[in-house]
Amino acid sequence: MQRGTCEIFAWCPVETKSRPEKPLLGKAEDFTIYIKNFIRFPKFNFFKTNVQDTKDRNFLKSCQFGPKNPYCPIFRLGSVVNWTGSNFQEIALQGGVIGIQIEWDCDLDKAPSECNPRYYFSRLDSKFPGNSVSSGYNFRFAKYYRNEAGVEFRTLMKAYGIRFDVMVNGRAGKFSIIPTIINVASGVALMGVGSFVCDLVLIYFIKKSHFYRNKKYEEARSVMLPPQQPEGSPVETPQSAAPSLA
Repeated sequence: MQRGTCEIFAWCPVETKSRPEKPLLGKAEDFTIYIKNFIRFPKFNFFKTNVQDTKDRNFLKSCQFGPKNPYCPIFRLGSVVNWTGSNFQEIALQGGVIGIQIEWDCDLDKAPSECNPRYYFSRLDSKFPGNSVSSGYNFRFAKYYRNEAGVEFRTLMKAYGIRFDVMVNGRAGKFSIIPTIINVASGVALMGVGSFVCDLVLIYFIKKSHFYRNKKYEEARSVMLPPQQPEGSPVETPQSAAPSLA
């Protein structure tokens, strides 16, 4: 067995695997984010946004999203993390990925005020960092520079943080008489074909088909009636022959 060495051209010293002991921005849970969303259904010429229609310029400065104020797009970071079932201080230390799903399900036969967005919050990364090497969320970036002697240096930084993925899904419907007529006609035709196929199977393809055939069909026997004469015609009566004399 031969042994040898190799030389690798890389930066030194190598990166350490140590993790921070406490989050640098522990009070960031009181920060807010502004999520402005638009939905448009071109087929129905319908458009709506998740921001309340108001002329008050101070509305966005004082409101905050919640069950009592669903048309305020200002979200508190700590509340968003809590809605996923996680703790902000823990996720701020290791990082994490939060999914914010906005769903529009609109019945356009009703008033536009009935078409409202629904929000769903979920954590997309692993909640158990000890069981996965890919838990949390972090990324690296570097700054490069040279000293007076022309030697190149770099400062490598590994940042932990919370990433928010916003996903939007929309669906809308409206009553139309033409598709309704087509669907009803197709259903009626399908019921007729289904009845014919069932009769065909029961009469010709099962072992005891004669039971079904006897119940479905009733045999009618013909009876031969004597010929009838028209009214007013003379009726011939049989006459006995006169006795002959010997």
